[in-house]
Amino acid sequence: MIIDAHVHVFPPELISRRESLLNSDPAFNLLYSDPQAQMTTTGDLLTAMSEDGVDKALVCGFPWRDPGHARLHNDYILEAAIEHPGRLLALGCVDPLSPEALEEAERVLSAGSAGLGELARYHNDLGDEMPPLADLCAEAGKPMLLHTNEPVGHSYPGKSPMTLRGLYDLVKACPQTRFQLAHLGGGIFFYELLKKEATGVLSNCVFDLAAAPFLYRPEIYNLFIKTAGDERLLYGSDFPLLRLDRYKKDMDKAGLDDGLKEKILGKNAKAFWKI
Repeated sequence: MIIDAHVHVFPPELISRRESLLNSDPAFNLLYSDPQAQMTTTGDLLTAMSEDGVDKALVCGFPWRDPGHARLHNDYILEAAIEHPGRLLALGCVDPLSPEALEEAERVLSAGSAGLGELARYHNDLGDEMPPLADLCAEAGKPMLLHTNEPVGHSYPGKSPMTLRGLYDLVKACPQTRFQLAHLGGGIFFYELLKKEATGVLSNCVFDLAAAPFLYRPEIYNLFIKTAGDERLLYGSDFPLLRLDRYKKDMDKAGLDDGLKEKILGKNAKAFWKI
């Protein structure tokens, strides 16, 4: 079974309003001002899944500043999950700084969302607004998919000014929350080599590969497995950014055997998301 643990879709109503949304939402402008940045629907996703042989996908929304946009987007994904049970799993998304964030998060979790994600702070470090949302996930027994990125290296749209200190503090403050850290957790898994504390603090985290072929050399696979184990690395395409074959090429270059590929491409996500 192949599970894509990190994909994005948009309602057609919001895609058609792309230009006006660029002027009203700073986070959206940051990620989608480039005309080459694709916005796709659930129909596009399902077609790609069939072409690539992907069995299930965890579908993310967007952290809209406007609560009405957030609700529209969340409802679109929830409805898609109902229409395609067992194939699409909805993740609810909110702007962590919105006064309505907790109310909307409670609503989508109660409505059948598999968790929250991809939650993000694209213009600031992670702050005090995150623990209440993480605690809400813990109370619901559902994970949180959190945007993280490496704090050094080249700049690109969506690379936030987050720090590993801020990420570590969040995870440490929310030990009952199961976190999926996007984009290999910004490299925080390296600190599991520390002799004290970090291994325990990060034990409730898994790490997805979203955009990894753009960010890391194929050696990252073996480095991760040696450092953090082979059960905590999840395939996430960041669709529509990349497709499955691009990840398979890097896995082959890394020399991963079939057993490791099966874990990364599906078994680990199945266990973590309990699907």
